[in-house]
Amino acid sequence: MNRYVPLQTALLRLATGLFAQDMVLVEIPQAWVGCSPQDASCLADEKPGGWVTLNPFWIDTHEVTVGAFRAFAQATSWPLTPQPPGSNEKSPVVNVSHRDAAAFCAWLGKRLPSEAEWEAAARGTYPQAVYPTGAGIDHDGANFAGIGGKDRFSSLAPVGSFAPNTLGLFDLAGNVWEWVADSYTPNPPQTQTAKAGGKLKVTKGGGWNSPPPSLRVSNRGRLPEDAVSDAVGFRCARDAQPQDLATPSPTPALPSETTPPPKAETPSPPPVPPSQKPPSQPAAKTSAPQEKTLLQVPLAVVRLPGGSFERGCIKGDSWCSADEQPRRAILLSPFWIGKTEVTVAQFRAFSEATGAVMPEQPSWSGEDYPVVNVTWEEAQAFCQWLGGRLPTEAEWEYAARGGTSGSRYPKGNEITRDEANFDGVGGADQFVKAAPVASFPANGYGLYDMLGNVWEWCLDWYQEDYYAHSPDKDPQGPEGGQKKVVRGGSFTSDPGRLRLSYRSSLKPNERWLFTGFRCVIPEKP
Repeated sequence: MNRYVPLQTALLRLATGLFAQDMVLVEIPQAWVGCSPQDASCLADEKPGGWVTLNPFWIDTHEVTVGAFRAFAQATSWPLTPQPPGSNEKSPVVNVSHRDAAAFCAWLGKRLPSEAEWEAAARGTYPQAVYPTGAGIDHDGANFAGIGGKDRFSSLAPVGSFAPNTLGLFDLAGNVWEWVADSYTPNPPQTQTAKAGGKLKVTKGGGWNSPPPSLRVSNRGRLPEDAVSDAVGFRCARDAQPQDLATPSPTPALPSETTPPPKAETPSPPPVPPSQKPPSQPAAKTSAPQEKTLLQVPLAVVRLPGGSFERGCIKGDSWCSADEQPRRAILLSPFWIGKTEVTVAQFRAFSEATGAVMPEQPSWSGEDYPVVNVTWEEAQAFCQWLGGRLPTEAEWEYAARGGTSGSRYPKGNEITRDEANFDGVGGADQFVKAAPVASFPANGYGLYDMLGNVWEWCLDWYQEDYYAHSPDKDPQGPEGGQKKVVRGGSFTSDPGRLRLSYRSSLKPNERWLFTGFRCVIPEKP
């Protein structure tokens, strides 16, 4: 799952503060659009279903919020219609017409998704699934008519209140119907391009007051383009640019309509037998950490004693995604870790000593800033030059917690701008972009900027369900994959992405202005 905003959108986040939308890049060459072969509930206008060729595109991870639309309204004098009682800045904006939605997206250099794009994004890696969650839907997975399970919302829920789909996209089933670009026609689209010309516009996904059949991916609502409803909102999309994409691979042949779909049910992680839980270890001390400076380049590392800690989603954290679970006790060997993120000056010394290419740094950076625009391979090469490696994901989370347990952040369930550099400015955080390393207080282990400033590469390949079956002692991550784990959030991130348990990933060859790293030096036996 790619949970990152592209650079263009990262810059636009500054205009809308905490309410800007992260986007996911959707690279699905062939997507099923319309009635799923295994869906007996399809209506006539959902048929026939078929494969559609798609170019890559970006789509918002969340429905547009009241806060984001309010920023647009204040900046442009566009009217914001009254929102329902109980709505807040993190609720999806509703009572917006198709024209309102299109205007908001255009303000950010985006557009409404086409119906084909919306269906492709909703199904994710389940190409012919009936619902975004697979074969079925329940109140643990979405906000719709009635309450039960995790759905305690009799009306609108704050965006992201339920687990995302396999692409990291939230609320594609329920909460609010979503406007798409297409005009309504009696049959589903056969191309990626939105159908234009009609006065009725398509809505998708169902709302908080909809029965389960309305939440099916292929179900199609329709409303006049000027209609407003307290159960209709939207999200935005935009075309992908060549620089957004990895090295292209040959386009696969168009699948047959009879191609068997993959298993549609969302996989459930197997329970962890009590016998696999590691023995209890003393809690790590957080006072007077041992520290030393490496010789190759002045770089301070701190010794962490290891032992047992609980990794993953804390109890009661409704912000958690499925990939942060189950919470498990992990046993770690002692190790040394960088006191700060690797700086521009430190990486430049490595480049000069080894002949490695020095990645281009942004104009706002400096020698004491974290080095950015580094690939996973470049970060790992630097660490190996020091006799170490990138931290495993378990080591990173253990270090970030700073000896604390059971809270979202080191100091509790909230984080302030006096503690870290993240999206926007305020308090001690007066940095629009990255900050010089150690500009904020250290955590309980004496480590700086574990949260915010720049995302940090980890050693592990990313796998969504890895926590369910990883080793209990010194886990190294899956044996292979397509993306590497990054942790900690950055100056573009909202507070939810700074949570200690939050996981994301990037392709190893990707470069971003908000991604850096720190190193681990394993302790010799």
